[in-house]
Amino acid sequence: MSHTKLVALGGLLVLGIVAACGSTATTDPWETTIVPEGGTDGRSGADSGGSSGSSSTSSSSGSSGSSSGSGSSGSSGSSGGSGSTGSSGSSGSSGSSSGSSSGSSSGGTTDADGFGALRQECISKINEYRASETAIKLSPYTLYDTATTNTCVDTQASNDEAKGSPHYSFINNDPSCTWGQASGFAQDECPQGWTTTIASLDACLASMWAERNQANCAGCIGCTAFGGACPNCDYDGTADPSLGECGHYVNMSASYFTQVACGFAGTPGVTTGSNWMVQNFE
Repeated sequence: MSHTKLVALGGLLVLGIVAACGSTATTDPWETTIVPEGGTDGRSGADSGGSSGSSSTSSSSGSSGSSSGSGSSGSSGSSGGSGSTGSSGSSGSSGSSSGSSSGSSSGGTTDADGFGALRQECISKINEYRASETAIKLSPYTLYDTATTNTCVDTQASNDEAKGSPHYSFINNDPSCTWGQASGFAQDECPQGWTTTIASLDACLASMWAERNQANCAGCIGCTAFGGACPNCDYDGTADPSLGECGHYVNMSASYFTQVACGFAGTPGVTTGSNWMVQNFE
């Protein structure tokens, strides 16, 4: 079965659905895109999502056979892309879709990489937002918390940070961290400027969820179509780059994913510097 990936990059817009990414210190655009699994989305350069600039968040998700990906629009950052859409403050990357079944909101606090407490916060905070959505009844996500997957998503975050390119690893399957859910894949990312603390993670996720308040995102609320394919839901921010993308909120409030794995670069509790964080959804 062929799958499609949705990607939201910080400061860049990639092919397909794109959601904006925000930064903790300076204005930075957001973006999300949809690209075929194993294929290129023009992101090499055009929407690597990263951006060397201030921190941003990005997300990408994919669902089986859904979207092909429209034009790329980039914001600052390492990838090309046309118009950038800035968004100040820390903004969360597009949370992938909601809809999990059991929806455990806790994670192991003794993970070998030391990020267990952050993983617990990651799933708890995302589910907290999902529970607050009244337009549609959402099920909580379950945390996918295995040593193999944790190592993989940590590596994605670390590699993206090293390249200064959000979603680079996810888009290029280098490494591929999927774990077999049939509905597709998605990723959110908090790039440069964030830290590996609970406060920073919370701020990133809050900024992503806050996209629902943008004028161009009104149609995303309660939308169950993959990638927010509903009227007045500008998933990738291409309709009006000045308003930013809606993809992060779309991913966080989606009903077609059930699990999330949270990965981190660096070491736990770092309060300065650049410490990237990813949230992968299936």
